[in-house]
Amino acid sequence: MPRLRHLLLAPLLLAALGDGATAGSSGPRALIADATLLGGRLRVGAKVGDFALVNGSVTAVIRKSDGWLVDFWPNRPAPPTAPQLKLEAAIDGLWQLHPTLNSGAGPENVTAESVRIDGDSVLAVSTLALGAGTVRVSTRYRLDQNRPKLDIETRIEHVSGGKVTLTLGDAVKWGNVDYFVEGEGRTKPTFSGRGHWVGRRGAGGDLILESLTGSDMRIHYRSRHDGLAPEVFTQLKSTTLLVGSEITLRRTLRYQPIPEPTKWVPKATLIVDVGDEMGRPLAAKLTFKGLSGTPDPFFGNDGDENGAGRFAWSGTGRFVRTLPVGKYSVLATAGIERDAARFTVNIEEGQNVFVKGKLSRVIATPGQVAADLHLHQAPSVDADIALSTRIVSVAAEGLELAVASDHYAVTDFAPTVAKLMSSGALARPVLTVVGSEISTVGNRFGHFNLMPMKRGDFVAYEDTTPKKLFADMRRVSPHGIIQVNHPRWDDIGYFARYKLDPKTTRVPYQYKDEFDEDYDALEVFNGYDSMSQPKIRMVLFDWIRLLGQGHRYVATGNSDSHKLFFVDPGMPRNLITYGSSESDAQDLSADPKAVLAGVKAGRVVVTSGPIIQLDVDGKGPGQSVPAGKHTVHVVVKAAPWIDVDVVEVLLGPKGNRIRYLPVPSSKVPVRLDKSFDLDLQPGSFVLVIAAGNTPLPNVDNPAVRPFGFTNPVFVE
Repeated sequence: MPRLRHLLLAPLLLAALGDGATAGSSGPRALIADATLLGGRLRVGAKVGDFALVNGSVTAVIRKSDGWLVDFWPNRPAPPTAPQLKLEAAIDGLWQLHPTLNSGAGPENVTAESVRIDGDSVLAVSTLALGAGTVRVSTRYRLDQNRPKLDIETRIEHVSGGKVTLTLGDAVKWGNVDYFVEGEGRTKPTFSGRGHWVGRRGAGGDLILESLTGSDMRIHYRSRHDGLAPEVFTQLKSTTLLVGSEITLRRTLRYQPIPEPTKWVPKATLIVDVGDEMGRPLAAKLTFKGLSGTPDPFFGNDGDENGAGRFAWSGTGRFVRTLPVGKYSVLATAGIERDAARFTVNIEEGQNVFVKGKLSRVIATPGQVAADLHLHQAPSVDADIALSTRIVSVAAEGLELAVASDHYAVTDFAPTVAKLMSSGALARPVLTVVGSEISTVGNRFGHFNLMPMKRGDFVAYEDTTPKKLFADMRRVSPHGIIQVNHPRWDDIGYFARYKLDPKTTRVPYQYKDEFDEDYDALEVFNGYDSMSQPKIRMVLFDWIRLLGQGHRYVATGNSDSHKLFFVDPGMPRNLITYGSSESDAQDLSADPKAVLAGVKAGRVVVTSGPIIQLDVDGKGPGQSVPAGKHTVHVVVKAAPWIDVDVVEVLLGPKGNRIRYLPVPSSKVPVRLDKSFDLDLQPGSFVLVIAAGNTPLPNVDNPAVRPFGFTNPVFVE
């Protein structure tokens, strides 16, 4: 059963699971996985027919197709040990683990040709040609009698050919959280060293992979980006084998608390209340910075809305946060349409500090909804963040609509929003859309959002092609939006995979029958590129040249957030014109279908700060004017804490810059209000870019600067 379907099974299956084969059983057993065994949990990667190992404590599932371990969970729901997951207890604790062999050219995945149940174990066997020889690799998975512990034994036999020198290890993916190494403690996202074990905190509890060879193993991992935990690679032993010789190596995967020493420091509590211009509760975010020699506070990479990194979030504007003694600057924000509030606080041991602030709306956008169309949370295998924490963070960033786009899962935020509203934990509603990020595997050619979807929908994502995938997405959501995500990323970017030429917008001849253009939106600005405007502009001009070829793809910008603060929700966001409205408060009652219709029509401005209005004789982004002379009116606004220093006007079909407008430094909301006449030719289009040079003060990475652009007004 593909991952996408597991979230759809009723949570009531947990009760059956607790009383059935997986709990209370005497000793370990091997069995064929069925829908009941696999249901009721998030992130389950196995399919019906794969091989399961069950004892009284845990269940492990080995994939029948390749012998990889793809699931390992406690039988009874166990609270996670990463605060960001809150009480999301029914989550599989492992993405995948499989052996690797390295004969000098880098680690090679061991893919089994034969996988079968062997007594109370599962045996996976493969034969590999390595250099001058051939080896047989047999990996046996067996659970402990009753403890939450899986023993993994790999035997390598040299069966033919010449001498072989190799290194056996494992590749492990097990959550988007911090990792620990024996003797090192909590490590940075990139690590290379040795240890007896490597582990992580998170779903199902603390999980450890330990060598049983009698010596330390080499451990290596390297994060490609802050906020995305890397794959772990281990090396258990290097050896040289001749024909007839063999070696057996053992390790164990188990749930066990990871010790971490804590250091006492004198503290006190800061209590902050922020509201809107009328003093009403308001979802907000705090950014902390140490002053006068006080270090910046650090609340952990995996903290929840009460504190992660040097930030805190609240759905109501009420914050209660313990801080070490010292002097701090505190910045309160509630999205790019509101002013910020700044406080300086002195924290003295045992003395609570109380402050209040007002975050007034300084830019009105009635008829527009601020939306993030690409968000990950607990149902994604690489996002250890509870749905409730995600929604609070979305509201605190001033977003009005959130699209759930988990890998291999169809997620609905609406019940979480309703629960937060009824409990008083959220001051105002958040509009929601059910969706998913369809992430291709096997034939990997990219990630694609589909919205809206319904619970129960399924899109085939394994070993498919673009034409088949887009057709299946159209079948599932006939009037929906297919969005190509991060198109230029290595490995998972659609344009990168098919080598789309940035000048001609064509793919090489060998791909012309496979590449498909039947999508609606292009994620031009992804949050992970927010610290590099050249990267943003590269995709921006891909899109402009596609428009110049006659395509009408809609440009979007989304955070792709997988955690709380490494890439913030709404960094960037889409301001979507969906109709008329009398107030911003009324926008919170908008029909999400109308908002998505606005996206499909191209009525979108993308921004991480500047708010751009483009008008060509009464027509805005996504609309058209006839060829001829027209008056172009550009207005750029920004909250006082957001910098704008230049505005550019581009003209299609090539994206030539026809106006470069420096913007004087200012704190007033309207930074530029300019009109000029243009003689517009058929097939051309007009769009606007606005950018600032001063970094945004409420994000983690100091390289993130304000940037925004409009979709074009077309000329018929």
